[in-house]
Amino acid sequence: MFLNKFIKEKRLEKALTQKEAGEQLGFAKSQFISSLETGASRPPIPVLKRMCEVYNVSEEEMRQAYLKDAIEEAQEKASRAWPRKKGLHS
Repeated sequence: MFLNKFIKEKRLEKALTQKEAGEQLGFAKSQFISSLETGASRPPIPVLKRMCEVYNVSEEEMRQAYLKDAIEEAQEKASRAWPRKKGLHS
């Protein structure tokens, strides 16, 4: 996934630990940030908006990262649901 790597990269650019980022975002435990960065959970949009402020990222850049991630996920799901068969044309 793209989004988890993007938000980790932005956190590291601000030289924040997961704990520090979590605290600045209003979370008591760093596990929340860890789950987002490993792709174990998907961040809600309000959290992404707060990340924009904490990580100094424009909302447009974050929105583009979110959309790219959503498109990749949809493509993967579609590929699994509709595998391409050799010799067949759509």
